[in-house]
Formats: sequence, structure tokens, C-alpha cells
Amino acid sequence: MNWTAGKEEGPGLSSIWREKGIDLDMKLLIAEDEISVREGMVRLIDWESHGIVICGEAGNGSEALSMMESCCPDILLTDIRMPHMDGLELIEAAKSRGMKFRPIILSGYNEFNYAKQALRLGAEDFILKPCRPEEILRTVLEAKKVAEFQEARESRLKERDLSWNRNIPLMKSQVLSQWTRYPAVPLEDRGRLMQELQMYIRNAGVQVGLIRVDTSRIPLDERDVVLLRYAAANIVKETLDSVYGGRIEAFQEGDDLLWVASTAEGSRGSVNPASILGPSQDGLEPHIRALQGNLEKYLKMTVSIALGSWKASINQAHDSYQESVQAMESRFFKGRGGVFFYSGKERKEGAGSEAGVASSSILDNERFETCEREMLDYLRLGSFEQALDHLDVWLDMFKTQSHYSKQEVNLRATTFMISLQGIAKEHRIGAFEWKNRLVNSMEQLPQVETLEELATIVKKMMQHLVEACSSNRTLHRTVQSVLELIKEKYNTNLTLEAVAREAYISNTYLSSLFKQELGVNFLDYLHQYRIEKSKELLRQDLKIYAVARLVGYQEERHFSSTFKKWTGVTPSQYKLSIH
Repeated sequence: MNWTAGKEEGPGLSSIWREKGIDLDMKLLIAEDEISVREGMVRLIDWESHGIVICGEAGNGSEALSMMESCCPDILLTDIRMPHMDGLELIEAAKSRGMKFRPIILSGYNEFNYAKQALRLGAEDFILKPCRPEEILRTVLEAKKVAEFQEARESRLKERDLSWNRNIPLMKSQVLSQWTRYPAVPLEDRGRLMQELQMYIRNAGVQVGLIRVDTSRIPLDERDVVLLRYAAANIVKETLDSVYGGRIEAFQEGDDLLWVASTAEGSRGSVNPASILGPSQDGLEPHIRALQGNLEKYLKMTVSIALGSWKASINQAHDSYQESVQAMESRFFKGRGGVFFYSGKERKEGAGSEAGVASSSILDNERFETCEREMLDYLRLGSFEQALDHLDVWLDMFKTQSHYSKQEVNLRATTFMISLQGIAKEHRIGAFEWKNRLVNSMEQLPQVETLEELATIVKKMMQHLVEACSSNRTLHRTVQSVLELIKEKYNTNLTLEAVAREAYISNTYLSSLFKQELGVNFLDYLHQYRIEKSKELLRQDLKIYAVARLVGYQEERHFSSTFKKWTGVTPSQYKLSIH
């Protein structure tokens, strides 16, 4: 590009400044057909000291337009009367091509009507010829000042918009969290807020889903957790997007992940009752199972999922969320990894029991009283095997009477464990270790999430009691030999059948002998022994999959679930706690 068009000698100042690498704020293009006037404007004014660079010097409008496409000037200083294309045509042509600049008109007295036309085209100002260099500089600097102000304003607006867009996801999560946790208040316009925050959901037909992480096979620090939550929310939206027609928002609520979905487009008017019902349970369940599979596949986590029922509007999101929480209570009895839909039959806290079942307290239940009394009698007599058999019956009773809440089950278990303390006193067991284990076990009960975890805690406590009662007598020699065998071969594929063959006894007798002597069956003892060995290896900072193999587990998942069962934490959590 010829930056010195119309000049007879030497390079233009803009070329010189470019060669020096000077980066000035404002670019000025001068279009003037009189060479002496144009050169005077370039040479007699110290543009550089005022933060302006000459990006082009044109002798006619056509040439100036070509230069403008290349250098994109901030300010155009142009004469009106020029050959090929005059100044007004130049301004109009440049604006029609989407160029953004501030035009300043050079005009003679007899061209004042043209100047008025230029102002209508958006000219910043006009200068009457003949004019002095300082007048030209003053006018250009005024345009520069206005341009800088506008640029700063646009920059602030752009930054505000960027900040708003960056914060929209966080604001969505906070608002949706409020809507699910609390009922709507009078005069609250949630529909308007949904539009302002550009939510995908609408104000007609609303359902809340709840995801609770069961286990994660990935050790996580705080930063990993944030990324994991973001990834999980995306998986939820992508998996369920089709079933909800794209009307779904996922967000974090405490340790849980929630989603709010809606059906048809909402309106400020009345809602057709027939339109509030979205996909049915049968229609949703395959997609929810697919969601579980995707979270397991991509994030290595297993989850339980509960869903509330469909509600008429976003104002009832709180009700659907509460139903999902109630549905999730089924996880306590049915175990992890389930999908639970609210049916209306879930037991609400303090609401009594199901039809046909007395609404009395669990502490007054005679079946539990009888079973516990028989267990305690067997323990007093030293009939540990029979006591442990009754323990299995006692735990099964909770499953068949699941109208009791998790809190009530914990209360019943706590009172029974207090009774075990009485047996310990009768057997004159006053060891500090026993008392410490009892206190620790009772402290764990309120935190258990499933009946299986509660059963593990109670079984371990019974086992410790049996061990304490048996500590003053010699173990059966067969049990002693089996313990030695476990010590030697715990990291191999050790089975009850193989050990029984080596001890020359039947499987049934070996299992019964273990329960009688140690208060635990063979497999549970083997698992506990392996877990204790794995703790030593985990303290050496070995990889979890390697530790699993070293203590006899072929699958990391099996090892992790067993570790959690007998310790209450995952191997990853245990490693974090010791490091």
C-alpha cells in the first residue's frame, strides 16, 4: 500500500513512525487533494506528542477509502471537494461498509451547505478554510477526547457484560438453591428472574431431581471437587436434555447435585393443568439409569438418584425438592445405587406410620424387645453363635418395618448398644479399649447413610464384645491354626472351602466355630484382617489399585467397597486423612 499517495518526495511521517515501532493511541487519516495543504497538516503539527499517528495520506476520496479498509482510522480529516470521490461520498461509502470512525470536514466558506450535509452524515466537526495548524490540532484533539471517552465507556460496558455472563451460572445456582430450599414468598416474580438469568426452564410444570454420591474412586482435593461438580452438572444436562426437551438446569446444593426441569413454555397467565405433567416414571427411569451409567463411566462415581413429583409452577419447586429428599430416605433401607421416585407413601418425619401399622414409637416395638432380650441372654451364657444369629434376624426386622425413619432406627440401635455395655460389666470387662470402641461406634451411628453401614457397626461391636469375653480363655486349636493360615495366605485367593479342607473339617463347622470363638464369621474376619494390612500399605502412599492386589483383592472396586464397609471411609479418604 502506498502510504504517501500524492507526495512528490520522501516517505510519509506515518511510515517513519511505523519503522520506529511507535504504538500511538489514535490513528488519523488525512484526505486532501491539495498537496501543499496536506503536507502542511502532516509536517507542521507534532501529532506524535499528542498521541496521534498518521496512518494514511490520500489525494482523493477513492484513494482514501482504499486506505481506510487497510488501516481502519479512528479519525478521518477530509476535504469536501476532491476528484473521483468527494468527502461526503467518502464518508457515506465508508459507513456503508461498516467502518467506525469520527469524520472531521475541511470546508470553504462557499461550501457551508455541504458542511451541514456532512454533519447530518455524522461528521464530528468542520473546519473552515483557510485555517491555522493549531485550529486543526484543537479540532482533532476534541474528536480524540470524545473517541477516548466513548471507547472507555464501551470498554466498561463490555467488561460489565463479560462479568455478568461469567457470573450468570453462579447466580443461577444461588437462585435455584433458594427456590428449592424455601417456599415462594408473596409478590415474588420468579418468572421474570428466570428470563433475566436466561434460564432454560419455564414457569409451567416443574420437577426436582436429587443426586447423592455413594462412592468415588478418584482421590480429590478441593480444586478437583469444583471441576468434578462442573463436569457432573454437564453430564446431567446432556443425558436428560432430550427427555425434558432442553428445559433443565443443574446445580450444586451442599454435597448433593440437583436439577430443576420443566415442561411446556410458561406464561404469566393461567397454566393448563394438563400441561404440567412431564414424562412419567416409566418414561424417566431408563434415562435416569443412563445418567447413573454415564457418571460411573466418565467420572468414576456411583450415585443414588431421587425424584420429586411434577408441580404446577416454579413457585412449588420447594415442594418437589422436599419430596425428592423423602424419596432418598429409601436409600437407607434399600442401599446405595438406587433410583427412587416419590410415591406419596414415604414416611415423613414425625408423621406416624403406614396404614395398618401402629404409630407407636420404635422403642415400644415388642418384636425388637423380644429379639434383643434373647440376644443379651445368649451373650450372658456365652452362646455367642446363637447371639450372632439373632443379630442377623434383628437387622432383617428393620428392613421389613421400613416405615420407621432412619433417625428412629439409629435410636433403637443406640439403646441396644448401651445394653451391650451392661453385658460387658456382667463379664467384668472394664478395658479402656472396649469402652473407647463403644463410644466411637455410637458416635458413628448418626452419620450412617444405609442400614448396611449400621449393621456393620453393630456387628463389629458385638464382635469386640465376644473377643473381650473370650480373652481370658484359650481359643480352639482349629481356630488357632486357621488364624495362622490367614496370616500366611491372606493375600491369596483364600476361601472358606479351601481353609476347611486344610483343617480337615466341614465348611459349616468352621463357620460356626469362628462365630462361637471370635464373634464373627470366617469371611468377615478375613476381610477385616486384609483391611488392617491395607492400612499399613496406604500409609506408605502406594496406589490404591496396587494395595488392593497386595492384600488379596483382584478388583479395586471390591477392595474400596469392603474398606468403606469396615472403616466408614474410602481408601482415598483414608489416605488424605493420614497425609
